[in-house]
Amino acid sequence: MAVPECSAASLEAGESLAGTAVESVDRWLLLEVTEPWAPKAVQTPALPEAVRSQLGRWLETPRSRLQLIRRPGRSGKRPLFMMVSSAGDRSRTSKLELGRYEELVDLDLDAMPAALSEPICLVCVHGRRDRCCGVLGGAVFRAIQSQGVDTWQTSHLGGHRFAACALWLPDGLMYGRLRAEHAQPWVTARRAGGVGELDLFRGRCAYDRPTQAAEIVVRKRLGLQTANGIEWLGTDAKSESSWEVRFRIASGEEVVRLRLADTGATRPASCGGEAEAVTELVEG
Repeated sequence: MAVPECSAASLEAGESLAGTAVESVDRWLLLEVTEPWAPKAVQTPALPEAVRSQLGRWLETPRSRLQLIRRPGRSGKRPLFMMVSSAGDRSRTSKLELGRYEELVDLDLDAMPAALSEPICLVCVHGRRDRCCGVLGGAVFRAIQSQGVDTWQTSHLGGHRFAACALWLPDGLMYGRLRAEHAQPWVTARRAGGVGELDLFRGRCAYDRPTQAAEIVVRKRLGLQTANGIEWLGTDAKSESSWEVRFRIASGEEVVRLRLADTGATRPASCGGEAEAVTELVEG
């Protein structure tokens, strides 16, 4: 029997999105590449070997991640390189137009000046990594772009089975199972400083996954929408599969106790993959 598309299988299994975002990343390197992307972005043949080596060195810095980006209609234009920091109050965006990719080899990232920038939305369309992203990402990209957002197609964001996946920068909030009909209310909420529909929210990429899930628990518990209305105080591992997470909000401190639970369901992590057990982070 053929394994179903991973996104459909994940939905059928009732898999939760909470705590599934890319974790512990708050420095994003965004490089525009209009040529086809390799399954692993840094191995894309259009990038000279020296550039791939430089990108690899930059990625050795903890909490860093590379995303290749593109936008229909920009083929033949000078490629754009951006560095976006989502490190709390120190969030910033730097931009550089490249004459050729080799200019990255001698670039000092720390010397890049900050640029005024509207929020950026990345939508995964990386079909060579997983076909769910390729099939579902395009329509969501167009729908979000139609709302006037600075939107880019991007390489793998993690979690193919949650396609369509999107990342909002500079705050580094990640979403999944987006559809075109979600675009207008979601963009409205984000522009107003809200998180948006919590059932589509995978987590804040600056956090580890238990902390991501705990933030979503607090938001659902209190009906808290304001994206910056919660301050993380700390996460303590009580065992290999349980955590206590503390946050501060306007009314005081909130504590969430989580454990990793086996749901009893299975699904493939990627299209064509073997079925795997579904676990999720739950209160208790």
